[in-house]
Amino acid sequence: MRLDKRRAALAVALPAVVLLALSTQVWVRGTTGDVLSGGAVDVTGAAAAPGAVGLAVICVVALLALMTGGRVIRNASAVVMVGSALGALAVTAFVALRPSVVVGDALSRQLARTTAPDATGVTTGWGWAAVVAAVVLVCGTVVAAASSRTWFGLSARYDRTKPASGPRGEIRTTWDELSEGHDPTLRDGPDRT
Repeated sequence: MRLDKRRAALAVALPAVVLLALSTQVWVRGTTGDVLSGGAVDVTGAAAAPGAVGLAVICVVALLALMTGGRVIRNASAVVMVGSALGALAVTAFVALRPSVVVGDALSRQLARTTAPDATGVTTGWGWAAVVAAVVLVCGTVVAAASSRTWFGLSARYDRTKPASGPRGEIRTTWDELSEGHDPTLRDGPDRT
């Protein structure tokens, strides 16, 4: 399945934004017998999986490079984007599948301990929704990366070219053309995106 730039942007940006929004919710609830903890512990997605937040942001930044860069930049951006999405999936899946470990780690950070106390935990619906968003993000990045092979970069007006020289060898700039009443953007062809 091939996507144009707009649909590929939606396929990547939408699940990334959903994952970022879900990171503010409680992913894991748990309890511990530790006297200092007060019993119940709620762990948000940002606290449980801070790497997932960063990796989702990297996916969006790599998407921008994928959409605007040349062939080499698109290839590198595609690898970074898919790798970041896979990393976000791994982190969110770990949190969802090991809630007791997450509760113990969160409690040890909260109490400034080096060892995690015994804890029990359960993954909330928000945690499972984050895993689903991460799966959709991986699928979107793979399809966008595969589709990017048929895309073109930005038009020639954004390319760095050597300016033309005048009759006596002086360098002519775009400002010189504008001063003479010529529109330098008209020499570009239609945008092929």
